[in-house]
Amino acid sequence: MHINVHAHIFTLRTVLSREAIRVITQRLEDRGVPDLLVQAVTRLLDRLLDRPENLDERQILAGILAELREVTGFDDFLDHNLSRLPFAVVIHGSGLEDLQVDTLRAALDQLTTVMGGGKRAFDIVQTLRLAMRSTITEVADEILSQMGPNDALVALMMDIHAPDEPQRDRDNFVRQVGGTREAALQRPGRVLPFFAIHPDRSDHFTLMQEAIDEGGFVGVKLYPSLGYEVGGSKLMKVYEFCMDRDVPVLLHCGHGGFYRKKEFIDLCDPSHWEPVLDGDLQGLRVCFAHFGGWQSLGRPDGLDPGTWGATILRLMRERPNVYTDLAYHAEQMLAPEDEAHYFAKLSEFLEDAHLRRRILFGTDSWLLRLDMTDDVYWRYFRHHMTPENFEHIAGGAPRQFLGFPDTPGGELRANLARHAAWLERHRNDVGGTAPPWLVEAVGGPFEGGREPADWSQWSASVRCTYRQLKPHMSSAQTRGGYKANRTTRLSELDYFRPRDPNFGLIVDGLALNLVGCAEDTGAAYRGQWVRSSVVERIKTVLRGGDARLVDVAGLLDAMFQFEEALV
Repeated sequence: MHINVHAHIFTLRTVLSREAIRVITQRLEDRGVPDLLVQAVTRLLDRLLDRPENLDERQILAGILAELREVTGFDDFLDHNLSRLPFAVVIHGSGLEDLQVDTLRAALDQLTTVMGGGKRAFDIVQTLRLAMRSTITEVADEILSQMGPNDALVALMMDIHAPDEPQRDRDNFVRQVGGTREAALQRPGRVLPFFAIHPDRSDHFTLMQEAIDEGGFVGVKLYPSLGYEVGGSKLMKVYEFCMDRDVPVLLHCGHGGFYRKKEFIDLCDPSHWEPVLDGDLQGLRVCFAHFGGWQSLGRPDGLDPGTWGATILRLMRERPNVYTDLAYHAEQMLAPEDEAHYFAKLSEFLEDAHLRRRILFGTDSWLLRLDMTDDVYWRYFRHHMTPENFEHIAGGAPRQFLGFPDTPGGELRANLARHAAWLERHRNDVGGTAPPWLVEAVGGPFEGGREPADWSQWSASVRCTYRQLKPHMSSAQTRGGYKANRTTRLSELDYFRPRDPNFGLIVDGLALNLVGCAEDTGAAYRGQWVRSSVVERIKTVLRGGDARLVDVAGLLDAMFQFEEALV
């Protein structure tokens, strides 16, 4: 059993806010993404904040290109580089969403090559595609698909709380909690959730306590550079709770990543933890993610006195339960000398019996997708390490940090025992097969009868979609029933006859029926969506025919504030 100890499965919609957009685009700037492209992505995210919807790859590409046309300075860029841009006609033309994915990819690739962005634009699109799934379970599934059938991931939540947070952003955070919990039920024993704490959220402690004691969460996640000190009284109360409940803590500890202000990066300095990990809290299980940055292993001076890596190394030696992980260590791949130093130093530490137990494997997906897929990252470390060492950092060491027994048949630590007991209470209503560790822990198998997170009958958007489109199904489709039609495409329904003179009227009627059904539930429109714009958006989807029924349900869910929403 391998464990990715550092993964993110939240959807973009559950974290999207003005503050989140600023933080995300800041990260793109820090990674050298061309300014015009950053501005286009910012505009696209702003639009999605005001008018939420789930976009596929084609829609994301078309959206970025459409927003590029509106960015100040883009016309000048085209004028100066016209001879190098054979796709100018595409960029200036209308109907971008009607173009094929390959055409849109080529246009954006050509643009960003001239801008100096290399393959970054493609990685941004793929990252957004993954993050814009309808449900958190779908994100988890894409990451789990690149792992073994019994492997697990640690799902680290994110709380990008802002002082002036509107109700919409709070609702999104609560939705993230529910969606992460749902993913743990959909993939029992393979999604191990950590609850995100931001001490400025007024009810952070109550929400955390409910998640740990009653909601199946197994750990706590911190991100100090989002604007808080790790030694504050509110967090000290959190640590005391974690000690009492035997709950591990994982925190961002790298110079990159997200930050509210540049000066807040120093709030991640591991030296701030020295007075915290003392007295009654000396035994707190803490993982300093990223080992302070890839430089700690990749550069000769990476562990010099005063560096974050040196502090983490010392804390691992001096405190009984301090760990680190190797998530998103990618820069050493660019220089052979850095790479050689990185793996030589890592091998040296893994020969130390004490440190060997403290170094964990993680990827930092889905954020890693800005540079590569998870599969590439797994294969890269396997290739550069001995099988024994890799098995340890991806297997034995994460198991110890999380609370799995050292030997078969041993007892789970309290945090995992609560998680197993929570899953056992739902053993007849999970979404997938339980891995061996969970079957052993509860003494028997699980029943995988839970409906998919994105196609559940309890969701109002799903009920409306199926009810309104069922009359247009063939007899064979109808006999297949509700579950079988999840992936039925609109073009497979009998209304879809584009050459029929009445096709437009039929589409108009269907769109009005779908919107009317949603309105009848009492749900309000999200953001700046209004009836007329929602009807027009749905008509576009119905005319296109490419969308599946599950996609239509996801679109309705994005545009309406259903009480019974998808998570």
